[in-house]
Amino acid sequence: MTRSKCGLLLLLAAGATACGGDPTDSFREADQKIVADPSVVFVSQDASVFVVAQLQDDQGNQLPGEFEAVNAGPEVSVVRDSTFLETTNGTSLKTRARFVVTGLAPGASSFEITSGGVTDTVPVSVIPTGIAATFSNASPALNEPVTITLPAGYTFGADAAIESDLGPGIVQSVSEDGTSITAIIPPGSTGSVTLSGVSADFLPGLPLTLPSIDVVSASPTGLPGTDAVTTAPELPVPALGETVSLLDAGTFTGADISGDGGLALAQYYKITVADSGSYTVATSWPGTADVDEVLCFDVGCAEAAFDGASANNPESATFDLDTGTYYLAVVLFAGGAPPFIQLSLTHEIPVETGD
Repeated sequence: MTRSKCGLLLLLAAGATACGGDPTDSFREADQKIVADPSVVFVSQDASVFVVAQLQDDQGNQLPGEFEAVNAGPEVSVVRDSTFLETTNGTSLKTRARFVVTGLAPGASSFEITSGGVTDTVPVSVIPTGIAATFSNASPALNEPVTITLPAGYTFGADAAIESDLGPGIVQSVSEDGTSITAIIPPGSTGSVTLSGVSADFLPGLPLTLPSIDVVSASPTGLPGTDAVTTAPELPVPALGETVSLLDAGTFTGADISGDGGLALAQYYKITVADSGSYTVATSWPGTADVDEVLCFDVGCAEAAFDGASANNPESATFDLDTGTYYLAVVLFAGGAPPFIQLSLTHEIPVETGD
């Protein structure tokens, strides 16, 4: 029997026609878009990051094109990376390019990437490396409160903190609008101070820790009379439920008054209690020294409480005190003298207990 070859020939002809082109040609290059990696840029001021751009169709296929960065905001610089190994798909055009994005000034910015008549906008946030905070007094005396005000667009949070080259200071209060804090700078501090708990309007939800651009020079002078019980300076005593804090230069030159060497290298503070109650005394310091606190119930320290003498930092002890005069001995037990100490006294609210 002779079979007809007509159907076979028609099938081969149809196959030859189909093989003459790419079966995806009908939808390739549709809905072109530029894909940037990363699509959102965070870069520190004076630092640089790479952004790689590709031109794709809606199937994710790379397409050839000429890439260009345009309309960069004043906060950034964007240049084509000539060292990047670009790829092609058999044409003279590239399928991707890389750009170097450099942060020039803090703020929210952007730039555009164009290729094949398509444009993509890349948002950029330039993170500051310092902050132009202003000081009410850049050369404060010991324990002088200083108001530190942030520039427009920045605010302090409730967890605001300050630290100098010598260690952490004391934040006494944060303004209601968050634009400033009142703080005590460690004695003897020089240079910038670091401010933490700062937020920027253009970086919502991202807490910042930034050095101040302006510098300070805080007096290193300690409280007078810290070297003897008889001339001990008087610590402020807080009202019920409140805390008072202060810094001292921490010279530790006081003579031993215990007779057995137990309070050598001490400095002394006087506490006059007008309202009997529970009081917590706390001492903290930067560095690795071992500092203790001893509460004396008389001038000669014949009766003393050593609840705050341990290897802890901070040292803290709570005492039930009647009205009268007490003396706090802050003792350098081991190691070199820290550059300063922080003292705090809290008048505790009584804890009510059930019957």
